[in-house]
Amino acid sequence: MDHRKLTVNDLEAMGQNDFLAEELADYVEKNFLLNAPRDLKASVMKQCSTPGVRLASETGAFSRRARLFLYSLKVGAAVAFSILLLALLPPAFPSSFRSGDPSAASGVFFQVPFYEQARKFTDRLNFISYELRNWEVYRYDKQKE
Repeated sequence: MDHRKLTVNDLEAMGQNDFLAEELADYVEKNFLLNAPRDLKASVMKQCSTPGVRLASETGAFSRRARLFLYSLKVGAAVAFSILLLALLPPAFPSSFRSGDPSAASGVFFQVPFYEQARKFTDRLNFISYELRNWEVYRYDKQKE
């Protein structure tokens, strides 16, 4: 096949036939491809290490202070969340200790006012979320209508 004068129909035929496509690829590879210089990789790496190219590539990066600030925000948020979780944890001692009755636990009486307030707040939040969940079920339940 003469590859110098290809028509649209010839190209469509090559798209349908793998043998013709391979033949065209071989022809292009033999006659039109150029070899890359031997030191291409070394010259590209040398050009990339120049200060002007490095400066242009680092313009999108955060400065050192901005990265430190973002890191400190992440750590601060993690610490605050940890303290909140510790405050809302259930007690490690039995429930009879928090009942307020000193005789219930062999004369041992624990009183943790902050924990009690946090527990009451958590109980209220649980009740509200439970009521909201039940309201959504009731609202969208077709059997109750």
